[in-house]
Amino acid sequence: MKRYIDKVEEKINRLPLDISMPFSEAKIEDISTDTLRKILHRLHDKGKITITDRGYFKRIKPFREYLFVYGSLKKGFDNHNLLSKYAKRVGKSITVSKFAMYEDSFGNYPYLIAVPKMRIHGELYIIERKELLDRLDKFEGAPEYYERKKIVVKSHRGRHRAFVYIQPHTTIPIDQEPLKEWKEDNSYKIKELDKYLNDAIGA
Repeated sequence: MKRYIDKVEEKINRLPLDISMPFSEAKIEDISTDTLRKILHRLHDKGKITITDRGYFKRIKPFREYLFVYGSLKKGFDNHNLLSKYAKRVGKSITVSKFAMYEDSFGNYPYLIAVPKMRIHGELYIIERKELLDRLDKFEGAPEYYERKKIVVKSHRGRHRAFVYIQPHTTIPIDQEPLKEWKEDNSYKIKELDKYLNDAIGA
């Protein structure tokens, strides 16, 4: 299969950019129509082409950016499914510069602020389609709520400049210690919710 993928990609690389054309333009010898369709969908997911309509595609300019995540987008967390397509996990990572990380009132998610407290642990991903980054901006409320900025992070593959979402409008909460890594601690969340409710009703 890989041999066919490489040959189809090689043929596509000779095509002009941003011109929609039928799948048949990418066909090579000894490959079935069904196999070609599967290959083109795989190349779409890798950011090599865009499928524009049923049976049509266009070659696009390659897109590749790094993204550092530290909260609910991490593997095994609530919103990781947003990265399940068009993103490739590099692995665990840590910021080179120091930041401050805190949880929201109920421990639902963490946020970074640009205060030099500690190096933050998270995960590094390669984003291979711009529309995924656009979707993440919308999810994070950028640029109104979060700002997407580039920072330097370190992984087992060395240092990389990666996008990260930072909260620019929040001050340091006086009732929290900064975190270096965010973990889902349900017992902690229940205690915080109980405390909030007790304070609210004056118990």
